[in-house]
Amino acid sequence: MREDRSRYSTVSILLHWTIFVLILANATFGGWMEDATTPADGLRYFALHKSVGITILLLSLIRLGWRFAHPWPPFPGGMAQWERILARGTHILFYVLMIGAPLLGWAAASAGGAPEVPLYGAVPAPNLPIAQGKELSEALGGVHKLMVKAIYVVLALHVLGALKHHFLDRDEVLSRMLPLFHPRR
Repeated sequence: MREDRSRYSTVSILLHWTIFVLILANATFGGWMEDATTPADGLRYFALHKSVGITILLLSLIRLGWRFAHPWPPFPGGMAQWERILARGTHILFYVLMIGAPLLGWAAASAGGAPEVPLYGAVPAPNLPIAQGKELSEALGGVHKLMVKAIYVVLALHVLGALKHHFLDRDEVLSRMLPLFHPRR
């Protein structure tokens, strides 16, 4: 399962796309949670949002560990230095956001005295041992929401960069992360 010189491993691809889908789903669940019209609906959406958020956190930590053990495939030969810096910076920022946003959301809920709902209705997920208070909860929640918005911006840059490489540069950057395609050799 080691990365080869031209393609990401199956583990990297699976983690990449799973986290992507979970982030999109959790953005939806967070919106439902905020728009809930009854306390029961709010709690149900909160439980789902928390479950998926902690899953994103755990998968992101696994992905980071995998990345340390399995370095990125090399950049295409003709890639400009500014593009290399932007690509690495975007990936590093993604890790910060994918780990930081769920942690801050969990901390905000914990500081606000949220109910200790089990993940997916089965796995215990106690509140974090953090001081409780409305001001702290709101501050942490505000940073959580900013980080989520930053994920959207970084995601847009990431997608635009991948599309640029595929359609303009015609290199293997996009195809080496797609599950069913293999890069040009």
